[in-house]
Amino acid sequence: MSDRDEIEVPEQVVQTLTIRDDVLDELLDKVRSDRYPSSTMMDDIEKLLTPWRRREYAQVLLDKIRDDRFPSRSMIQRLIRLSG
Repeated sequence: MSDRDEIEVPEQVVQTLTIRDDVLDELLDKVRSDRYPSSTMMDDIEKLLTPWRRREYAQVLLDKIRDDRFPSRSMIQRLIRLSG
């Protein structure tokens, strides 16, 4: 693809994606640091999740499941849904 073939993305789309990533970053940090993150927060993450951030979220959930002696069934089910 040459420079002339590049698609110009409208500024509004760039701003929307940036806001989406910013919110997603904050929510992922909260889930990462909370011992028992709220299901509402994880629902919000899943609404904002983009294909290129899916692996990152799955890793956060997997780490939480590994670190908990009795992991939440809900969290395990979320991870399973992400896998397929």
